Amino acid sequence: MGAPLVLFDAVIFDLDGTLVATERFWVAAALRGAERAFAELGLSRALPSPEEWLSMVGLPLELGFARVFADLPPAQRALVQARCVEEEHAALDAGGAAPMPGAFELLGELRTRGVRIGIASNCSQAYLDSMLTRLGAREGGEALGAFVDEARCLDSSRVRNKADMVRDLVQRFGSRAAVMVGDRATDAEAAHANALPHVHLASGLAPRGESVTCEATVHALNEVLDLLGGRARWIADVLTRAPGRTVGVTGRPAVGKSIFARDAARVASAAGRTTRVVALDGFLRTAPNNNAAPDDHLERAFDLEQFETAVLGPRRRGETTGGGPWGPAVAANESLVVQGLFLADPRLRPNFERLIHLSAPDELLLRRSAARDSSGAELVRLRRDFLPAHAAFELRHPPERCADLVLDVENSLGPPAWRQP
Repeated sequence: MGAPLVLFDAVIFDLDGTLVATERFWVAAALRGAERAFAELGLSRALPSPEEWLSMVGLPLELGFARVFADLPPAQRALVQARCVEEEHAALDAGGAAPMPGAFELLGELRTRGVRIGIASNCSQAYLDSMLTRLGAREGGEALGAFVDEARCLDSSRVRNKADMVRDLVQRFGSRAAVMVGDRATDAEAAHANALPHVHLASGLAPRGESVTCEATVHALNEVLDLLGGRARWIADVLTRAPGRTVGVTGRPAVGKSIFARDAARVASAAGRTTRVVALDGFLRTAPNNNAAPDDHLERAFDLEQFETAVLGPRRRGETTGGGPWGPAVAANESLVVQGLFLADPRLRPNFERLIHLSAPDELLLRRSAARDSSGAELVRLRRDFLPAHAAFELRHPPERCADLVLDVENSLGPPAWRQP
């Protein structure tokens, strides 16, 4: 089948237990640090087990120590933590860090495909800098930092937790076509807080019994690339089942129409069918058309006359369409994907040889909206106005009757047949 086509713009990785084999240095270093601290404090206490030390990895360090040393007063616990961190940095200085198997191979493959790489880690800036500059360099190759576009930690600005890190990275990358890869529940929570899919690395350091909600599971990093390629295989299958030179992609706000249409064009073009995308949003009116009926949201919001003149009419006549804010000019011999709201409306539906309706739970649409607009204004409008309007539209024009395919796109990695490693 050749190298997988990866459609995601960015992959955000956890660090410890995902890219770094932390167990190789942390347990021994932490034991040395705890022994030093206990001697200073005159404490006689059993040292944590390896499992307890590893349970800290992936958590903010203060939280990890609070859980494992809950019996110690804060001042004593802080000293134990400080000594453990000192020993950890000594181990790193001595070259004790090692990458997870397949980490650098995966990062290299993603880089060759133009995928941007981020790191979100519940660590300090000093620890992050050490990993970026040293991990991999001692083996004579490029250091981790050579593969990473952006990295965030608990010391980064505008960061309170890992969800903030992921949000900042998504904004920095300028695309929501992103995936989170990690091993702990905190990674999944950060991904889902930003409405991104989470890929769980089962060979990481999640303690026994920790529930990690995810959209897909891999048992080794060498499975990730093929997993990410599943979206392209899924969309190729969709286009086979809904063939056409002019295809519409519709659904409710925040369901992922623009990214799906973009990816469909990429998949079709990679298969030798040059395909362009036009967005109905490019025909939004500057002010609502108050002459339209109150429930005619299509006519009120969009300049249908301009849409007809620039795109639909030329397309029907076999002519090149006009280019503009809605997308490029499309030649008669090229395929076209139109994405937008209300495409099942009878005024538009006959223009599409095939219509694909994307469906996802309203709860996910609300989370995506909240992730896109931190002010909350978009979320309020979606909940109050847009979702009720689209529910009423779908009662009049049921997707099951008007569309050729109704796709569940809750998991942007693709359906189970494609996302299982």
